[in-house]
Amino acid sequence: MKTIKKGTLILSGLCALLCLKSFAQPNYPKTPAEAGLIYTDLEHFIEAYNELDTNKDTLQVLQTLYFDRGSTGLKEYINRHKLSAELLRDSLRADPGRYALLPGFLDSIAATEQMYKELMQEFSSVLPNAMYPPTYLLVGANRGIGQASGVGQLITVTRPVDDRKKLQKIMVHELAHFQQAMSMGLQKYSSLYSTPHNLLGMCLREGGAEFVTSLVLGDITQARSLEFIEKDEALIKSKFLEDLETETQNQEYWLDAWAVQKEYPKLLGYAMGYKINQAYYEQAADKAIALQEILRMDDAEAFVSASGYFKNRDD
Repeated sequence: MKTIKKGTLILSGLCALLCLKSFAQPNYPKTPAEAGLIYTDLEHFIEAYNELDTNKDTLQVLQTLYFDRGSTGLKEYINRHKLSAELLRDSLRADPGRYALLPGFLDSIAATEQMYKELMQEFSSVLPNAMYPPTYLLVGANRGIGQASGVGQLITVTRPVDDRKKLQKIMVHELAHFQQAMSMGLQKYSSLYSTPHNLLGMCLREGGAEFVTSLVLGDITQARSLEFIEKDEALIKSKFLEDLETETQNQEYWLDAWAVQKEYPKLLGYAMGYKINQAYYEQAADKAIALQEILRMDDAEAFVSASGYFKNRDD
């Protein structure tokens, strides 16, 4: 397994949509053709990056050309992750190779926009009544973060800059979270993250977003975690159920995004949640209704029971 430090990919995070509770019901487009891909922050960063060839005042350049001109999405990201010119400078110095890929990514942004349009069309074929907030392409401190928010999807591109499939999966996963929030209401959605001992609920919510991603793209963001589970699914099922009964619920094992050289992949709970959601969908007579129930799932124990996933641990 890779060492996960600055390059860690965080998808939506466990508190990703807490800020939604402060927003009124948003009025974003309801047709995929209107979905917006906003990359002005990427353009601003490349301006700053090029300026650094001749201007060695790195902090001043980053602050004036990138941070001070930030979009609504970048401002939201900064507020959440305390990104600063100092952190970005240090990351540039620590891993210049990743940032050196960004100008080429911007040069081919027209292809990315076309991909995004097609991806939104695919999303609408799975969720015909979806809402489409904008997707912001951002540059952060070399941490692969994708999150849904009340202002739109926030995606740092440094990690997936050379992996189109990964970028697609992040986009779909985060947009799926937004649909979950709209389906159940912002207050109820955000309340999950302030509820103690709620490992099951969090895994099911992340797994729901993963399941939507699988319907759109035929894959999930945490494919390595899914492979790990399926190698000995009966054992992992038992461990999950046992951990749910403990005081800490072993959050580190199931939802650790920063695991370094461990014997298991990160974010196993995403894949476990996916398996439960998949089972729920497959047993349902009406798939369209089942998908809506996955989006608005707010009774974790009843949902698991209905899925039948744990009825036979030898599966």
